[in-house]
Amino acid sequence: MYLRPTDVREANIRRVFQALLARPSCSRAKLARLTGLSGVTAGRVVDAMVNLDLVEGIDPAAIELTAPAMGRPPRLIGLATRPRFLGVEIGVRQTTFAALPLANPGPSMASRTIPTPKSAGHFVASLKRAQASLGMADAEAIVVSVPGVVDQRAAAVLVSPNLHWTEGEELLSGIANVERAPVIPVQEVQALALGHQAAGETIEHFLLLDVAEGVGGAVVMQSRLLAGDVALSGELGHTPVMDNRRRCGCGAVGCLETLASRDGLLRSYRETYRRRIDWPGLVNHVGRAGIEPWLDQAIDAVGGVVAGAINLLGIGHVIVTGDFPSLHPEMIPRLEASVQEHSLLGRFGRVSCTAAPRRRWLGLVVAASDLVLGQGTIDRRSLLPLAI
Repeated sequence: MYLRPTDVREANIRRVFQALLARPSCSRAKLARLTGLSGVTAGRVVDAMVNLDLVEGIDPAAIELTAPAMGRPPRLIGLATRPRFLGVEIGVRQTTFAALPLANPGPSMASRTIPTPKSAGHFVASLKRAQASLGMADAEAIVVSVPGVVDQRAAAVLVSPNLHWTEGEELLSGIANVERAPVIPVQEVQALALGHQAAGETIEHFLLLDVAEGVGGAVVMQSRLLAGDVALSGELGHTPVMDNRRRCGCGAVGCLETLASRDGLLRSYRETYRRRIDWPGLVNHVGRAGIEPWLDQAIDAVGGVVAGAINLLGIGHVIVTGDFPSLHPEMIPRLEASVQEHSLLGRFGRVSCTAAPRRRWLGLVVAASDLVLGQGTIDRRSLLPLAI
C-alpha cells in the first residue's frame, strides 16, 4: 500500500501542529529537529500552514527568552491565535463558554461562566447567548466537555450521575439542531488526558485520575486514548469499595466517588466532627490538621481502586489532577504509597503518582483541531472525538 501525497502532507502538518501545541513559539530550524523532518520539508510544511491560517509569525520581542540571543534573532512562528471554536465546559455547579484558538489557550482567552443550567433547553439558550457575547457566531465547531459516560458515535450521554438532565440525546442533538457548526462531544476526563498529552509533559502510557466534584479516569496507551467497543473507559469513580454503604448518584451503593469526591470528603468530615463545613473550610482544616484518619481512609480507597486498574492495564504512571494535589502536600505521596502497597507492580517495580494542572481547554482544542488539519481530508472515524 502506497501513501498518497496528501497523506504525507497531512501527517507532516500533524507533526508540526503537535510540536507547536506544547510551546508558544518555535523557529523553523527547531521545528525540524523536534519533528524529525528535514529543514526544507519543515519549511514547506510551515509555509503551507501559514497559507491555511494554521500558524502565524511571532514577534520575538513578545517572547521572554531564557537566555540572551546571540546574533540575529530567529524568525519565530506559533499556532494561530484567532478564535476558531466555541469551547464549552459543563460542570456540576458552573459552566464556562470560551473562544478557543488553535494555539494553547491562555489566561487572555475570552470566556463567560454561568451557573450550570438545569435542563437541555436552558443550556442551549445559554449557549446561544454566550456565542453572541463572545463573538463566536461563525465558530467552526462547538466542542463540549461532557461529564458522565458519553457515546460519541451515538451523540448521547448514557449516564451522568451528577447531572442527570444531560442524559440521553436531547442535550447534544439540541445543540446540533440550532447551530450550523459541527458539535464535538468529549468526555470531560478524556479531555484532560488529551490536554496533558498535548502539553508534552508525559510518556506514551499513563492513567489520568481526576478528583473533584466526582472521581474520573482516562487511559492513554501508546499515545492514544484507550477506547473499546462500549463507551466506557476509565470510570474509576464508580468502582465499589468494600464496606462502603453510601448510595451513589449512579444508583449503585459503595462507589468510590461517594468517599473521595468533594461531597464524599465533606460527608466524612461531617460524620467525624458532627458539624457542617463548606469546601474552602475543609481545605483550611486539612491544611492545619494534616491527613487525619477519615481522610487517609479516602486516600487508601482511591489507592486500592487505582491499583486494580494498574494490575489490569500494566501502566505504572498515574497523573493526578483536581482537588487531591491542592488539599495537602502529602496527598500525592500518600496516594502513591497506597497504590504501591495494593498493586502487584509494587512487589517488583515502582508506581509513580504525579500532580498536574488541569488542561481541559487544551484537550478540547486537540479534539476540535481535526476539523481543520488536512482541511477536511482526514478520516475522522479513526479519531475518538467525533463531529455530529
